[in-house]
Amino acid sequence: MHFLQGINPIERALVDKATANRVPINASFELTPVCNLRCDMCYVRMEQSRVAAAGGVCSLREWLRVADALQRMGTLFILLTGGEPLLYPDFKELYVRLKERGFILTINTNATLIDDEMARLFQRLKPRRVNVSLYGVSNETYQALCHVPQGFDRCMEGLRRLKAYGIDTKLNLTLTRQNIKEHRQMLALADELEMPALTNSYLSVYSRADRSAKVAPEACRPIPSEVARAEVDALRHKYGRAYAAYVDQLLRQLEQPESPAAEGVGLTCRAGKSSVWINWQGLMTPCVDMDVPAVSLRSTAVADAWARIVADCEALPLHHECAGCSLRPLCDVCYANATNERSRCGDLSYLCQIAKSKKAEILLKT
Repeated sequence: MHFLQGINPIERALVDKATANRVPINASFELTPVCNLRCDMCYVRMEQSRVAAAGGVCSLREWLRVADALQRMGTLFILLTGGEPLLYPDFKELYVRLKERGFILTINTNATLIDDEMARLFQRLKPRRVNVSLYGVSNETYQALCHVPQGFDRCMEGLRRLKAYGIDTKLNLTLTRQNIKEHRQMLALADELEMPALTNSYLSVYSRADRSAKVAPEACRPIPSEVARAEVDALRHKYGRAYAAYVDQLLRQLEQPESPAAEGVGLTCRAGKSSVWINWQGLMTPCVDMDVPAVSLRSTAVADAWARIVADCEALPLHHECAGCSLRPLCDVCYANATNERSRCGDLSYLCQIAKSKKAEILLKT
């Protein structure tokens, strides 16, 4: 879970204990599927008219009711996301009310709507971090991928404003077929801004978006060899001089894997154990990439919904395609990814090709 990046040892111990005890210590609030960008690969974006026709987003009162119930259950961390969460009509009031309740908040945003008023709010009531999605290093790339004019300039303006106001900011580098050639430049930009960067090179085929007149998610995905190259570049950037030592450790894991998933892939992450996702319609699921199990909070108490999510997650069947695979330390496979790849593409070959290409790329550069 990305919210775990940068937490201190005490918080990590709390998360581990919550996972063992099935306490939802981390919750993600998907406030709206509406966004001011129109990215081809977006999994959630809908036009406002479609949102209204579907019953509209959860109200401020509904979100606060859910937050209060979660707090009683032990929730400490909340991620506010979208769509573009700053477009949620009551974003500022919700943010303040959640901070007043003592939650540790993180925000996912494209940064194009960060003005001085928003930056001052974050300065006064600081989030743990603002995660900014970066889609390239030029207005041309933003126009081609996100279909908005001056998108890169607007993002940079928001980033510089966050930096000027002293807000902890991380870049999420979302790579697609259209922008992957700019990956190294995106990493260089992160260094220039002195901001940490996380490369998201695996593009899921999962989607809840209004796909009318849009590109299918799989059509946006880079080929496996490009993904592998980008992942190795990201590792080199992350580890720097320690990269060689990291590779040595990784190669030892590949030679003698601790657990090659003899029976297959189950839900091994914190989803449905200590982490939960709640979408803009009040539907609770284990994570953003899972349609099931799902429980509506508009008809079920939060504690009862969580209990059902936990029980249903524990009963999920294994994915046997990965049984015994020695490339697990290199692979992006998780239970949700495997489910979505199989249902949308028919098999897990895309993930397998990435892992094999990644191994070849690492061996080539050692």
